[in-house]
Amino acid sequence: MTEAGEARAPIAPLAGPLLLVVALAAVTGCLDAVSLARTTRTFVGFQTGNLVLAGLDVGRGQFAAAAGPGVAVLAFLAGTALTPAILAPGAPAPRTAARRLLAIAAALLAVNVVVVLLGAGADGAPPRGAVRYVSIVISAWAMAAQTSVVRRVRGVSVSSTFSTGMLTRLGLSLGSRRDPAGRSHERVVTHVLGATILSFFTGAFVGGVLLVAMGNAAVIAPAAGVVLVLATMGARS
Repeated sequence: MTEAGEARAPIAPLAGPLLLVVALAAVTGCLDAVSLARTTRTFVGFQTGNLVLAGLDVGRGQFAAAAGPGVAVLAFLAGTALTPAILAPGAPAPRTAARRLLAIAAALLAVNVVVVLLGAGADGAPPRGAVRYVSIVISAWAMAAQTSVVRRVRGVSVSSTFSTGMLTRLGLSLGSRRDPAGRSHERVVTHVLGATILSFFTGAFVGGVLLVAMGNAAVIAPAAGVVLVLATMGARS
C-alpha cells in the first residue's frame, strides 16, 4: 500500500504487441481522413494539425473557422485528463486497462456513427452546426482514450494517434544502423515504427476510398475497426 504523499506509478505508457498499435494507427488514419475531408472538416486524432489550423485561421482573422480545430484540441485534452480516473477503480492490470480504454473508444465512435447518420444522413451533405461539433467532441474523446491503449512495443515508444515523434525516431534509427553495436536494436525500432507509420497512411487511403463510395457513412469503418480490435483482444484473453 502506498503511503500518503507517495507518488503513484504512472498509468501509461502501457505496453502491447505491434499488431495492436498497427491496427489502431490504421483506425486513426481512417477516422482523421473521413473527419478532415467531410464530417468535421478538422482532425480528431492528429492534434498538432489542429493547432496549426487554429493558429492559421486566427492569424487570418477567420475566428469562426478556428472554432472546429480549437474544440477538437480541448476535447482531446479533456478526454486524456479523464484517463486516470477511468483506470483508477480496481487498479486494473495493463491488459484490462487497455480493454477498458478500447471499450470506451468503441462506444464513443459508435455514438458518433449515430450522430452523423441521423444528423446529416448517410449520403447527405457534410454535417453542420451542432451535429458537426458534437461529432468533433465525441471523436476526439475516442482518440484520447485510444492513445493510452498502447504506448510501447518491444521497448520502443509508439503512438496510435500521432506520428511526428515516431518519424524523428525512425530517421535517427536509420542513421544509427551503420553502428554495428546498436544495429540489432535499431532494426527492431525501424520495424516497429515503420509499420506503425505506414498504417496511418493505409488507414487514410482506405478512408478516402470509402468517402468516395459511401459519403458520410464512411464513419462506420473506424468504429467497426475499434470494435474488431476489442473483440480480438477479448478472444485472446
